[in-house]
Amino acid sequence: MSAPDVRTPGTNPANAENQNTNKHADYAGCAAAARKSFLTLQARAALAGYALHELADGYLFCGRDRARQLPDLRAVAAVLLQIGGRHV
Repeated sequence: MSAPDVRTPGTNPANAENQNTNKHADYAGCAAAARKSFLTLQARAALAGYALHELADGYLFCGRDRARQLPDLRAVAAVLLQIGGRHV
């Protein structure tokens, strides 16, 4: 008598390579979406007279006589709304 063939859902050895490919595609899709969001916010900042730069640990929002480091794109979008940048 042999042990039953028990696998966790989604662990079919025949599909293992396909699942790896899907994980990479998901990551690439997320990275592309994040890049698009950054570029959109950068354009909105430019239209409002500000500059937005990517840093290793966040974003630098610069304008007129001050600069502000922000942790993520949500914070950038919030600042843009506060200064009257168009909401997309």
